[in-house]
Amino acid sequence: MSLLKDYNATILIDLKGKTEEELWNNIERSRRKNIKRAKNEGLIFEEADKNDWEEYYKIYSGVWREGGVNPEPIENLKKENYKLFVVKYKNKVIGGGLIEIQEKEINFIAFASLIEYQNKRVNDFLYWNSILFALSKNLDYVDLGGYQLNARGHMIGINQFKEKWGGEIIKKEINGNLFYILGRKAIKKFAWIRWIWDRIKGRPISVKDKKS
Repeated sequence: MSLLKDYNATILIDLKGKTEEELWNNIERSRRKNIKRAKNEGLIFEEADKNDWEEYYKIYSGVWREGGVNPEPIENLKKENYKLFVVKYKNKVIGGGLIEIQEKEINFIAFASLIEYQNKRVNDFLYWNSILFALSKNLDYVDLGGYQLNARGHMIGINQFKEKWGGEIIKKEINGNLFYILGRKAIKKFAWIRWIWDRIKGRPISVKDKKS
């Protein structure tokens, strides 16, 4: 990768002209097995109501804090073009997926589930049904919410999970001058520069950073 170039990446699932059966066959066999298991367990996927939002936010907050980052305030998640779906088990919210609806696609924003229900394959159930929602709206793409190039640590596992859904890794060159590109590279490479930039942008402060 050239010093003067930088890239963003994501995984896009192309829905154009696809049937549900085709999309099903495109995802990895292990995902199909997990989705069937979730259905057999009696999991329900539905749009969130007011009470569901509160339960989802508790789950989302817990997952983000466990990852070392303070969650966004709930009001920041309730945007006009955002929609929340939840997964319930015996009328209990055990996970949720926040999506952004655009003209031709949906973007995955914040997906989270309770660790104690992990064996019920909540995240697979969320992903699949969110894809079906986009298909039902005749949209063209599902954007799985970003793909980290040169991933490290837990991001490797997140990338691998997203790779299993039949999408394509799309790289887009970042436009900007030399100083902008070098700044992006420095932010990604050096934790202390990234910390300063996050403060400038007003992003949530890492719980680990607060303790240090």
